[in-house]
Amino acid sequence: MTTDNLLPLGQKPEGELDAIGKLEEARKGLFKNLDKLQTNIKKLKEENKRLKDALGITETIEPLVLTSDMEVKEESPLNDLKEVINGH
Repeated sequence: MTTDNLLPLGQKPEGELDAIGKLEEARKGLFKNLDKLQTNIKKLKEENKRLKDALGITETIEPLVLTSDMEVKEESPLNDLKEVINGH
């Protein structure tokens, strides 16, 4: 049996003795930051909507579909998709 892990009588171990307290502080800090982030996201969404309305930008829920009569440039990553659609 080694005595490396044993402390002399009356000596306290070194390190953080209030680990639960530190975790609680970290948790509170994280939730505080999450609240700030949520507030910022809400503000950004409102500003985004305001700008879209001011600029007349509309959004569509329907997905865009590539059809066989659409032009695809050579360097476009859509070339593979065009080949699949056209059956080549």
